[in-house]
Amino acid sequence: MRKRQVDEKELDCDLIFLVVTLSLLSLGAIMVYSASFCVSREISNSGAYYMVRHLIHLSIGIGIMFSLMQLDYRKLNSKTLAYLAVLAGFTSLFLCFIPGIGVRGGNARRWISIMGFTFQSSELMKIVLILFISHFLARKSKSIGKFSVGVLPILIITGTAAIFIFLEPDFGTAALLLIWAMTMLFIAGMRWKHLFLIGSGSLPIVVLMLLSAPYRRNRLTAFLDPWSHIQNTGYQIVHSMLAFAKGGLLGVGLGEGTQKLFYLPAPHTDFIFSVIGEELGLLGVLVVIALFCIWIWRAFFIALATKDSFGFYLVIASCTFIGLQAIINMGVTMSILPTTGMALPFFSYGGSAMLMVSVASGIILSVSRRSRI
Repeated sequence: MRKRQVDEKELDCDLIFLVVTLSLLSLGAIMVYSASFCVSREISNSGAYYMVRHLIHLSIGIGIMFSLMQLDYRKLNSKTLAYLAVLAGFTSLFLCFIPGIGVRGGNARRWISIMGFTFQSSELMKIVLILFISHFLARKSKSIGKFSVGVLPILIITGTAAIFIFLEPDFGTAALLLIWAMTMLFIAGMRWKHLFLIGSGSLPIVVLMLLSAPYRRNRLTAFLDPWSHIQNTGYQIVHSMLAFAKGGLLGVGLGEGTQKLFYLPAPHTDFIFSVIGEELGLLGVLVVIALFCIWIWRAFFIALATKDSFGFYLVIASCTFIGLQAIINMGVTMSILPTTGMALPFFSYGGSAMLMVSVASGIILSVSRRSRI
């Protein structure tokens, strides 16, 4: 009888977290269809071109999520696995620069194509870093106050990954990695002195990176005064703001938005939140933000419920990564932050991005199940 009760408990997970995750994925699929319809018609004779591909990504992602939920996350707590994952992550970043393997999109090399499969290397590296840093902090939590032992190895691994990604170039994701790593170290108990020294030392480097390319300088100028640059670098942010303005309180209606009609660049990827603002209005925007807040809240609840430090850091790493990325994407579309190409988790079209949120959600659900036994 006791064994049967344990087995029943093993089937449990945090239902609120699961329902919110599926809600975000479902709403994301609806918005991808609406945002991509005209673009799909332009590149094919069907308005469902991107939607069909997104549903394939979504099906695979949900399968991965439920598979990871069944896995005992503690099996991932292996030094060998962590370092092999880091090696695989750096290999994928390096392959972006190899002709014939690296795939160019615009002026960037962010994807690799192997045996017909194309994916974004930085998304794989996010998963790798979640695994590595969670394993490292679980082992070195008592040494986090020692810079050379508890802090420096994470800075080296994350900083090297950020340099590779910056050279693709992808300044936004590189900056996200560094901000996230500092957040994880802070949560782990890094000394304030080390935090201040790293922050003050890295600020000039970040500014130099930001100003090193003309297009990044132009984006910063456009962010400060987008209406003065509406014909060039301010174009996308102006139309993003117009989308929110047109949406008002209740929106113009699902599928009725006009800014996605070749005004907003990448309406189904980087600027899908603008489409939400126009079609679903302030109410829809608040619902999406609320879903993200609940998702993060339940993830923190799951982290605090587990007594295993590795499980704790896995959940915290996963939810802070997705939370920070969502904040940056929303901030860009609402002109709170300078423009940078970054997907909105659960919503933006893209198989690699879907893989990342699926793995992160599956890991959190796995920890959730074991913390309830």
